[in-house]
Amino acid sequence: MHAYEAIARRTSVRSYRQEPVPRYVIERLIAAAVRAPNHKLTEPWRFVVVTGEAKRRYAEIRRAHRAKRFENPESPEAKRAIEKTVKECLETPAFIFVLCKVTDDPVRQEEDYASVMMGIQNLMVAATADGLGTYLRTGGIMSLPEVRELVGAGDEYRIVGIVSLGYLAAEPEPTRRTTAAEFTRWME
Repeated sequence: MHAYEAIARRTSVRSYRQEPVPRYVIERLIAAAVRAPNHKLTEPWRFVVVTGEAKRRYAEIRRAHRAKRFENPESPEAKRAIEKTVKECLETPAFIFVLCKVTDDPVRQEEDYASVMMGIQNLMVAATADGLGTYLRTGGIMSLPEVRELVGAGDEYRIVGIVSLGYLAAEPEPTRRTTAAEFTRWME
């Protein structure tokens, strides 16, 4: 698949076939990620691939995290939502946790964060080109001590994103986007 086509087809996918993604495929995606620009070649990224028993532990962490959102986690609605989260997690063949090295220099920290996000984009576009689906999760779950411990993110690393990865269960509908022209101003 041509790069422009992969970029245009990339969309968030949450439903995957129950087929494992081979290690060599994941390694190739990570190799695409580390080709992202990074100022002064700091190479700030680290990747933790979570499958198998580690994925089950992650699903239980997500269960507890999701339950906290409900006033009454034992209510039928809450139980359905919590179990949906766990099921989605267990049915995802692999998760790639993407970490960024922390630095005291605020300018470098910003540059490194941008590099890691570009690496995630490379990984996701490459996955699309290989017929895989991805979903990027960010937010509060990444700072949970249990999640940080699971992936070995000591104080020297920040979790920037969690990429769900798997073979498509169904061809996703393209996401409607505003045209680039509407965001572009030309100056001469």
